[in-house]
Amino acid sequence: MTTPTGFANPWEHVRLYSDGPRNEAMIALLARRAPGARVVEVGCGAGLLACVAARLGARHVLAVEPTPLAEVAARLVAANGLGDIVEVVRARIEDLPPRPVDLAYSELLNADPFAEGLLPAMDAVATWLAPGGRVAPTRLRVWAALARAPSSAREARLARAQVRGIGARYGLAVDTVEACLETRLAYVAATGTEAPVGPPTLVWDLAVGTGARPTPVRVHLPAAEPGPVAGVLLWFAADLDEGLVLGNPPGAGGHWGQLLCAFAEETGLRAGEALTVDLRVDDGFVVATRA
Repeated sequence: MTTPTGFANPWEHVRLYSDGPRNEAMIALLARRAPGARVVEVGCGAGLLACVAARLGARHVLAVEPTPLAEVAARLVAANGLGDIVEVVRARIEDLPPRPVDLAYSELLNADPFAEGLLPAMDAVATWLAPGGRVAPTRLRVWAALARAPSSAREARLARAQVRGIGARYGLAVDTVEACLETRLAYVAATGTEAPVGPPTLVWDLAVGTGARPTPVRVHLPAAEPGPVAGVLLWFAADLDEGLVLGNPPGAGGHWGQLLCAFAEETGLRAGEALTVDLRVDDGFVVATRA
């Protein structure tokens, strides 16, 4: 049996559907906007929300999914007798010819909010909108704050010590190995356990579906309390509709966690002192470098 990979892996969707506030926010959007509308869901996964949109009174729902989960979505539609309303298409939205829609929505979000291709996908589907139509989310904001993040710095120290010890034991000059371990680039991972130790800084504020892209930025992130820091936390807020926001701020729970960019060296900061970090999005992923 072949194990599904990427976003076709069932565990990705176990995590997704475990997130009650995420589910309810998406349903609230559909309750407002789907009745009587022509709807397209970009990245429908197993098709649950597309079927909810139909039950809420959508005139037609196009459920677009590029992975084998499109077959699951098609079976769900058939099992619920919704085939006259919900049309499942296995494709990337960028590869489909436009058709007029009143609502184009997606939840292509992650701890790294750019990793699932939300911006290019919504740019493509924005050309489908009929007069008065809307994309959701309409806006994506990303914040950053300092974090203690000691694990990567500790691991880097242990790696250097191991290399030096092995070199000394066997009479090897290991300067070249040590040099390759030196990096100002962050190790990037999702976390739900790190807490910010400084105030948040708004890094990017992007209108979705307009061609907007995150530009490289240098941020000066202050510490609210003294002590060592070795990382940066990033999180997002995606505006679905007026007063309706999806987000993953620290401490809010949810399945995403936050994006942790952890460095190989700790820096001791006084309260109010800042760490300078360069942030960019490269090939769809956030990259952080100590300045």
